[in-house]
Amino acid sequence: MKAFGAREMNVARAAAVVADVLQVGVFPLFGEGFASPANVVLDCVLFGLLWWLIGFHVAFLPTFVVEEVPVLNLAPTWTAAVLIATRKGVPRIAAAPPPSLESGAPARAE
Repeated sequence: MKAFGAREMNVARAAAVVADVLQVGVFPLFGEGFASPANVVLDCVLFGLLWWLIGFHVAFLPTFVVEEVPVLNLAPTWTAAVLIATRKGVPRIAAAPPPSLESGAPARAE
């Protein structure tokens, strides 16, 4: 998984919630029938967006598959997958340790 910031994490979480609300709240539009391709397009776009924002996570694969099953896509699976992928929060970059002054030599500014 790539390093991501708080902004990317929040955008990914919001996008997942919006997608799940669209798929559950506007179910007749995304049900089987004429608009089913819209559901597939939404899932593909969201999968790509999440991958771009926070990097690949294994939780995205079963979510993508489950979203294509007509009845199972009523659960908020995208939201759950993003929460799993970002459960540890924003990755922290380890700071470089301060230069050691034990050697007696003055620290050099670079």
